[in-house]
Amino acid sequence: MKFVELKLSEKSLRSIKNYGYEETTEVQKRTIPKIMEGRDLIVRSQTGTGKTAAFSIGLMERIAAGKLCKAIVLVPTRELAVQVTKEMNGLCQVHQLRIYAVYGGTPITKQMRELKKHYDVLVATPGRLLDLVRRDKMDMSQFNAIVLDEADHMLDMGFQNDVLSILDMMPAERQSLLFSATIDEGIKKISLRYMPDAELITIGEMAPVSTVHEQKIEVQFSERFSKLRDILNLHNGMKILVFARTKRGVMGLKRRLEKSGFNEVGMLQGDMPQPRRLKVLNQYREGGLSILVATNVAARGLHIDDVNLIVNYDEAEDKETHLHRIGRTGRMGREGKVINLLCADGPKPQGRHRCGPRNVHSRQHNRHSGR
Repeated sequence: MKFVELKLSEKSLRSIKNYGYEETTEVQKRTIPKIMEGRDLIVRSQTGTGKTAAFSIGLMERIAAGKLCKAIVLVPTRELAVQVTKEMNGLCQVHQLRIYAVYGGTPITKQMRELKKHYDVLVATPGRLLDLVRRDKMDMSQFNAIVLDEADHMLDMGFQNDVLSILDMMPAERQSLLFSATIDEGIKKISLRYMPDAELITIGEMAPVSTVHEQKIEVQFSERFSKLRDILNLHNGMKILVFARTKRGVMGLKRRLEKSGFNEVGMLQGDMPQPRRLKVLNQYREGGLSILVATNVAARGLHIDDVNLIVNYDEAEDKETHLHRIGRTGRMGREGKVINLLCADGPKPQGRHRCGPRNVHSRQHNRHSGR
């Protein structure tokens, strides 16, 4: 479906065209009209399916038409806050709506100054938002729409009480949109209490997208690093993301790769300060780094559309984490490849499942020009 078929305003269509989108994805086709109607929605959709554009376009139509005052988009991580803000600003450029982000790891005083200016959408992490509320720098009654993005990830990270507090502070008359890759008991609790009339929309199955091709390689634990080097050399010139399970593992792997002659290696792990994390991500996006070694902090929410290869150096703890990891490639219709290193004689993940695929499936390419 073309965006023009959604009966959007001319300004919205110009913004979307300028941003490079032409055709809708499934989540956009099914949710944008309902968001424009003011409906509450619970959307189960994997990352990489275009959900950010879906709620961005729906909200900007309602704000521009005067049907919403202000909206808040709640996200689990700083990286996702930055990425969502960038995409929303791009999609709302013709409307000249102002989108601002607040998140931890940066000086709160600067954010407090910025909040005195006019803005239409606030993208926020739960902890920083509540910090601003406690300092009397944020009035939650001004927002009459909220998006809970990556809701399952927020709950996984221990933000459930923060999310409930934020919802309690908002006006009862509001539009609520919840996007999540999975619908578990925590999500059901939120929906029953705060979104009893919401419509559930399910996009696809909990499975890799059709453009991702997975491969398993069984190796001895002692030969794993040597096999990784072979893989990286074989895929020289590609943008590669390597997952390790622990912060220490990430740091050690980066050092070993650099000693082996790989010069364009970055790392992403939870102890890194925010400015450093953003610098590494920008270098990776812009091609200054060809290899990024990361813990599961990079498995959710990072919108890097041109990752060519995922290598699971350590197996994921469970099936869901595995799916989120491999969702970093094969995005928006592009082809992606995943190589899983399986060590029968090495330490196993502590979760319930071994997640390396036991069969290699060849999946047919399915291309979208939108997000």
